Amino acid sequence: MIKRYLLIGVVSVAGLLIVAAIITANTNTGDLQKTPAISKSTSNISTAVAKANNNGASAAKSNTAKAVLDVQGMSCSGCINQIKSGLAGIDGISDVLVDLNSGRVQVFYDSTRVKDLEMIASAITAVGYPATLKQTMTGNEIENENNLYASRSKLYIAAVGDWEIARGDFDKELSHAKSRYEKTYGNSVFSGDQGSALMQRLQSQIASSLISEGIQMQEVRKAGFNLPAKTVAVEFDQYLSKKDITRQEFKKMLKESGYDYGYFYKKFENRLTIDQYLNDAVLSGLANDLDKRQHYTDWFNNARLLAKVVYYDKNLENFVKNSSAGGGCGNSCSTKKQ
Repeated sequence: MIKRYLLIGVVSVAGLLIVAAIITANTNTGDLQKTPAISKSTSNISTAVAKANNNGASAAKSNTAKAVLDVQGMSCSGCINQIKSGLAGIDGISDVLVDLNSGRVQVFYDSTRVKDLEMIASAITAVGYPATLKQTMTGNEIENENNLYASRSKLYIAAVGDWEIARGDFDKELSHAKSRYEKTYGNSVFSGDQGSALMQRLQSQIASSLISEGIQMQEVRKAGFNLPAKTVAVEFDQYLSKKDITRQEFKKMLKESGYDYGYFYKKFENRLTIDQYLNDAVLSGLANDLDKRQHYTDWFNNARLLAKVVYYDKNLENFVKNSSAGGGCGNSCSTKKQ
């Protein structure tokens, strides 16, 4: 029996419903999962420069190539600006995509004009971010990759390793968030430029939250950890008992709020699995709540760095990156002063 007090919600980006925070009787694991690494879209995943929307058009040109580099020390939009400035003097570079969380930079360039790729790595290193060239792709390889992603995007929005995030899950979250906003602010809340910006922000936050969950589930699966179905069922019954509500009443309540019971149960199981794994494998032996929070943050950040996040939906990828690009890191920025 897992001894927990379950405070289960649903992955909802507006702060209207909160992803399950499952707290043991002797720990505050649920609080750990409310750290910025999990809940804020600015943690989430990646940042891009302004020309990201042109990737598809650039890739279609046979002389367009891509260099992928591992870059150390990036943490905010200020770092991105420094890297862009460092690359500005190289003729032939068209686009630069920066993934802060994985420490990966993609540079799109004209292969007829840029011959020395180590020059790209050296330019980034020179502004304070040690860079190593990891991969190059030709125009045809880029186009083939884009075609593959376009095909996958019909069913999935993105993947974290082999953990693919279903478009249906994303649509459920977006529909629910949209209906809650409309109920609170009126049906016209998504009208006009401001409404369009709000919708893009919601999409970014939902995608980021789902990817954060995927990063954690990927780590759990790599460790071979799972919970028996019976354990999940018992925990869910206890959750309903604490809410003093029957299963049928709960299903009705979810339906009225626009949520699917089967989807909620799946999210419940994921959250329960993650929390039990954290308690057993990550936070075991730690008694101090501050130590637990720090250890969890380190674990998640490392998992995020190692995760291979691929967006199949390129429009959604740009929403996430553009939403993240506005964040700063204040005095913690690792940029070297020039």
